[in-house]
Amino acid sequence: MIQDLIKVENCVIVESVEDWKRAIHLALEPLVKDGCCTDEYEEAVLKMTDQYGPYYVLTDHMALIHASSEAGVSKTQLACTILKEPVAFTEEKNDVRCLVALCAVDHTQHMSGIVAVSSIFGDEDKEQQILASTSPQEIYDLFIENAEM
Repeated sequence: MIQDLIKVENCVIVESVEDWKRAIHLALEPLVKDGCCTDEYEEAVLKMTDQYGPYYVLTDHMALIHASSEAGVSKTQLACTILKEPVAFTEEKNDVRCLVALCAVDHTQHMSGIVAVSSIFGDEDKEQQILASTSPQEIYDLFIENAEM
């Protein structure tokens, strides 16, 4: 159930960030603070981005930040960070305003998390509702109402 994957306190709204690395840090910060993953997980995301580019940018406005479960993950969890001002990940990609961070303890839970997030961001109306959120509670409620698992 999506309720087991996301908490209100893991939903954040930020005015702006200086670059995509800071955006990734802010997206993963609630999961690190909650003990779901370590700083090693952030390092793995940054390393994979250097190697493969921003593989996690799924739509014009959304990125699903994730890496391998071997990189310091202790609990499966999602976090959602909304940026009021978009951040560029590359010159070719559109700017991102929503970063959903996923850490999963195994491949099965990793895929379940991706499916839940995709069910929201595969629907433009649902995506726009998330992007227009004005509070962490509203983000959380939209995930609970709209995610399919």
